[in-house]
Amino acid sequence: MEIDKIEKIHSIGYNLKDSKVTINQDFKFNVAGIQIEGKQGEVNNMPLWIGKILSENNLGVLDSPDMITELKQALSKEKMVGEYQISTLDQHFYIKLKESMRELTRDDFDKVESMMLELFRMRRGKLVKIADSIKLNSELYNKLTVEENVFYQTIYENSKEFEKQITGDLNE
Repeated sequence: MEIDKIEKIHSIGYNLKDSKVTINQDFKFNVAGIQIEGKQGEVNNMPLWIGKILSENNLGVLDSPDMITELKQALSKEKMVGEYQISTLDQHFYIKLKESMRELTRDDFDKVESMMLELFRMRRGKLVKIADSIKLNSELYNKLTVEENVFYQTIYENSKEFEKQITGDLNE
């Protein structure tokens, strides 16, 4: 499956996850059979997509992770773990990061994009080396984002196919 399709599916799932929203003013809604109400000052758990709507309409403040800080931490960890190891990222890391980048000013966007690309290139290089040598296992799977899992499988399968083409019938 292509990465953009996997990312769309996971974005839907991510937006269905619970999030915390601090309510700015009283409201009552019935949307698509889902009844939501909140009183000013309350902190409610609700699906992220609903929290975004409330936040966009100034009815609440969405408690969202600081992805810039998470990106800096991820980049630092990736540099520390070494050339043949990979640090753990949340499976929706890039989805959340790209979403938070949409709200940045041009200057901030450029700085964050530069850090994201540095992390991406570092991890991509490591994944190519690792995928060339070992099959994806559960420990490694849990360290990768949804996009990286697709990439890893592609590299692994292509590497095995290439090896088979080179060696041909030598092992028979």
